Amino acid sequence: MNYRLKGSLIKNIASAFMNGLITLTLLLIAPLGLASVITNTIAISISTFVVTMAFDVVALWLQQSPYLDRPLEREFSQKLRENHPNLKRRDD
Repeated sequence: MNYRLKGSLIKNIASAFMNGLITLTLLLIAPLGLASVITNTIAISISTFVVTMAFDVVALWLQQSPYLDRPLEREFSQKLRENHPNLKRRDD
């Protein structure tokens, strides 16, 4: 397993766990049934994990892009036009 993927997996599991723990704490205060509290906590933990993994995949894809350093290189690859030699520069 790739070290970057392993680190990302551990970070995302910890993030989902902490988000679920905060959600559980907040929902236990509210007057809801235990089944709805557990269901909402699990749903939020899973959605947090999925979203953070998706963001890590997008970030990895962007980091491997060959155009990361110069994204507009193709549009501006032409040489700049020089000014007409008969025009004088105005220095007021």
